Amino acid sequence: MNHEPLFGMKTGVIGRQTTALIRTFLQKKYDLTQSDSIPLTAVPSPLYDGLQLIRRGGDQLAPPGKGLVVGSVRMGYGHHRMALSVYSHSLAQGKPTFLHDLLAVESKESEAIADIDHGYSYFSRLASDLGGVVEWMWGQIMAQGNISSLDLSVQLADLYKNLMRDISRDNPVITTYPLNGQIAVANGFKKVIHLICDNFPQHFLLVPGAINLVQTPSAYKKFISMGVPSDSIAYAGHWVSHDLVKNAIPDSQVRIKRVQDKKKKRFLIPIGGAGAQKGFVSDLLKLSTADLVREKISFFINTGDHTKVFSALEEVLAQLKIPFESILTWEEMKSFLQKFPLDEEDKSKLPPIVLFNFPTHTEAFSATDILMRVSDVLVTKPSELAFFPIPKLFIRRVGDHEAASVLRSQELGEGTSECREPEIAYDWIKKFQSEPDHLLKMNENIIRASDEDVYGGSRKAVQLALE
Repeated sequence: MNHEPLFGMKTGVIGRQTTALIRTFLQKKYDLTQSDSIPLTAVPSPLYDGLQLIRRGGDQLAPPGKGLVVGSVRMGYGHHRMALSVYSHSLAQGKPTFLHDLLAVESKESEAIADIDHGYSYFSRLASDLGGVVEWMWGQIMAQGNISSLDLSVQLADLYKNLMRDISRDNPVITTYPLNGQIAVANGFKKVIHLICDNFPQHFLLVPGAINLVQTPSAYKKFISMGVPSDSIAYAGHWVSHDLVKNAIPDSQVRIKRVQDKKKKRFLIPIGGAGAQKGFVSDLLKLSTADLVREKISFFINTGDHTKVFSALEEVLAQLKIPFESILTWEEMKSFLQKFPLDEEDKSKLPPIVLFNFPTHTEAFSATDILMRVSDVLVTKPSELAFFPIPKLFIRRVGDHEAASVLRSQELGEGTSECREPEIAYDWIKKFQSEPDHLLKMNENIIRASDEDVYGGSRKAVQLALE
């Protein structure tokens, strides 16, 4: 494996100077010193049996023990969704597993990272709401992760080393955000495996000194052409959680039967971690009102932990006079799943709209994975959800880097083109009702891809880590 800084690549003079200035600024603003060790401990996850959550500890608390460390960051839902895809496989094997979220460790370092995340979420929402020039500018910024960006990230990782200093270096580490991996490498962990998000290769997404895994063959070829050594990069497959991978074929077969039996279609619409799809979904509801009221289709809308989005959509539904049900707890969702399984006749009347909202971040993104198994179509921006084994209707992206994820889904034949306007998305909803071949072919292609283990990337990463 290549252990050279930046894989031996060089940044320009201006890039080096800018990196040095930003590092110095952050170091002084947040008073980051490498001598201040952060004591860590681990507590059980309230949602996933066997998962330990790494938190700030103290003198009387034991540090995290021996096991697989999964690194992530609460920056939207995507990176935690990738982390779930990893630890779901290790937990299924009964392996001790720790989740290390950079923002869950109370510290000056996590404060510095959180401030950057707040800016990302704000501009994502702004770009989605305003569109036009603002959306174009934000899209351009999101696609500019060059070698200088990687250099800056590696430099900052050196400042944030304290976030992992209290973990044994013998533990294998799988990371789902580059900064996690760069911090692990800076701390000298013996085995670091990094999962690269999306399908748009950028230097910024890499972790020098780690085994970098990608989701698609085209991403692998592109990274090689960008100068990444072949012993530092490999194709693994999509980052998908254990339950969805295991049931991809039988669930697709059930969806095929539902198409053949002309069952009412269920559309799952998750709101992203930045909460940027509120306007688009509101417009889609207005266009779909007649179909919903006449009970031709049903929408499951997961607003995650965004209470403002949830309240806004409740107001929209009241104005449109569309009947809906609200589910606000994990237990209520489990009851809903038992009442409306995908492979049985509805045991009771399915409402036109079901709104979901949850009090915690983990419940918010985990619910989408679970609700997929009772849905016919996933309506999503081309985020990490673009790689999941369910027919997909793609709505407007947030950042130009997401466009390549649509191309991957179309390559496999299990997703639509990107619908930039709500009217185009609604056209697809009507097509799914009137032209059954679209959904039949998508599900058949998911079965084919499952047979080829396209969706098994996270399982392979865990196998590699535990070898």
